[in-house]
Amino acid sequence: MRFSYRDVSTEIEKRSSSFEFPGIDGAYVQDNGRGPRRFPLVCYFSGPDCDLEAKAFEERLLERGKGQLEHPLYGKHTVVPFGTITRRDDLASGANQSVVEICFWSTIGAIYPSSGLSPKHEVSLSIGFTQKALSAGFGKKMNLLTAARRANTQLTVRQALRNIQAAMRKVAGVTEAVNREFRDLQQQVNFGLDVLIGTPLEMAQQLLNLITAPGRALTGILSRLEGYANLLDRLLASSRSTAGDVSVLPALVLRLSNDFHTAELLASGAVLGSVTSVVNHTFTAKPQALEAAEALLAQADALTAWQDERYGDLEQIDTGEGYQLLQETVALAVGFLVEISFSLVPERVLVLDRPRSIIDLCAELYGSVDDRVDFLISTNRLTGSDILELPRGRRIVYYA
Repeated sequence: MRFSYRDVSTEIEKRSSSFEFPGIDGAYVQDNGRGPRRFPLVCYFSGPDCDLEAKAFEERLLERGKGQLEHPLYGKHTVVPFGTITRRDDLASGANQSVVEICFWSTIGAIYPSSGLSPKHEVSLSIGFTQKALSAGFGKKMNLLTAARRANTQLTVRQALRNIQAAMRKVAGVTEAVNREFRDLQQQVNFGLDVLIGTPLEMAQQLLNLITAPGRALTGILSRLEGYANLLDRLLASSRSTAGDVSVLPALVLRLSNDFHTAELLASGAVLGSVTSVVNHTFTAKPQALEAAEALLAQADALTAWQDERYGDLEQIDTGEGYQLLQETVALAVGFLVEISFSLVPERVLVLDRPRSIIDLCAELYGSVDDRVDFLISTNRLTGSDILELPRGRRIVYYA
């Protein structure tokens, strides 16, 4: 529909956050992209049919979904009417004139922001960029100029390798190829640590490859996420806080700083491992995808709170390159999970009114047995006698 107009304007929000630190002049400003473009318009309809034209315009504004605004000055934009729509009919003072005030907001038109790539592929690319940024940041932050500092960092890395082995061994062992890759990477770091300690960037890359390897296993998404959560807890607990300790000497602070940045790299790798697990899993049920999204957010929040505390204790400034990319990667992965959850089957619950066999029940719920009985057993955690016969009153979860 066409309408008359007078003055026009547009607004756009530049999303950014500033971080200020005690004793440091200036601030670090984080660029978080931009918000939607807004087009407030006062639309005029005049003549003997002005009220009918305004009504038709109003009805179009109230239709669901996005539309195309051909703005007289700012070009074409995909928009959605936002907020209150105001209509005024100046029948006497305006000589048959109707006025509609509306603000259009530009929209990306999708729940999941995409650059044209598939969401899963976009997350995978972001993982690679984040690994490179984390490795580069680790190389800049570490101070390994003396033999004593290098020796201490070697001990820290070997302790971290034991934590990784303890937390992820079972998860990696689910798939033979992944288990072999995990063991090979572990041996490369162990046997090459004397050389790698002189090249922090390469060491960081090897450690991140090791941590994220179990995430490429094709089964057991919940166990993988639990494994990475366990590893994250171990790593966060391994870095000592200096808060309130007035006896800390500069040399010890430097050693603790190296220990912290090593733990920070590996903890960030644990979160990346969870993201890797998500993009390498085929989700079949809506609750499973949403639980994975909640797990990712919980891990990212725990890591962020720990980083803020430790940087404050050590009176250091994080330039934020690796941190920002990691947050974006987690956000992309969560967006991907939320989007696919809309197309996944919901969870349903059945309480048995009589004893049933697992085969009979599976055929009734899923229409087949061969490819679904294992899924029914695992989703309900059936063991022992339950597999032989399900008792009356047993609560069964299924997806259909």
